[in-house]
Amino acid sequence: MSKQITQLEQWLERPLFAEKRRGMIANAAGERLATAMGEARQLLAAALDDIEAAEQESELAVVAPATFAMRWLIPRLPSFQASGPGVRVAVRPTHTTEDWDAIPFDVMIRRGPALAARFDPQPLFVEELGLLTAPALSGASSPSALPLVAADTRAGELKRWFARATGAPTAPEAIRFPHFYIALEAALSGIGALVAPLFLVEELVRAGHLIEPWPEIRVPGATYTVGVNPEGNAAAARKVATWLCETAADCRSTAIADSARPGADQPGEKASAPPRG
Repeated sequence: MSKQITQLEQWLERPLFAEKRRGMIANAAGERLATAMGEARQLLAAALDDIEAAEQESELAVVAPATFAMRWLIPRLPSFQASGPGVRVAVRPTHTTEDWDAIPFDVMIRRGPALAARFDPQPLFVEELGLLTAPALSGASSPSALPLVAADTRAGELKRWFARATGAPTAPEAIRFPHFYIALEAALSGIGALVAPLFLVEELVRAGHLIEPWPEIRVPGATYTVGVNPEGNAAAARKVATWLCETAADCRSTAIADSARPGADQPGEKASAPPRG
């Protein structure tokens, strides 16, 4: 200790203690310096506390398609918060017609167009589209006998499903709504059948609110990817992105297990198609 004090005094070019060093009695300069160092220590401790609190309370803006946010993401957020990552998530639902490039974000989930490479995009889901109806409409003899609803933001999906189901180049007319979640509510109300991504409505199907009359007829839909803004709180955002990828993988595994349960259609088995027309 004596050597360190001597070095400090030499660096400051002045003594800090009385000549009788054994008593370790600070002189006026030593007392002033000790006071300043105490104040500096308090400032550093307060700054570190503020930094730690800010990190614990950091809020990330997660941008996601509106229906995905409402039906898949938000119901699963409590499990993320319960894992104790020290991150609060603020979900910002978006619509297809918005200018996504102008929306500030930490994490972006996008359906369809690929995210730029600088956001380190990772795949979450590829939609599988099926025709779903309210139970009251499930007794129709063929798809063409059903009233239909569709969303303007999902152009072509109804046509592709009907082409797969009936071979017809066009689909019957449908009641159209501006957004998918509105069309979904219409389908739940029994207004018409809807071509929908199954992973977004699986809980509604399991609960019996929607029926898939022809589960053997499905077509692929859009791909969902997740990306991280490198200019934001990237470390916390990557935690969210990793959790999203792991949760999506678990959901895919569950879907595969469900499809393999006794009584489900197995690969290689030919399922009967609905009557054409």
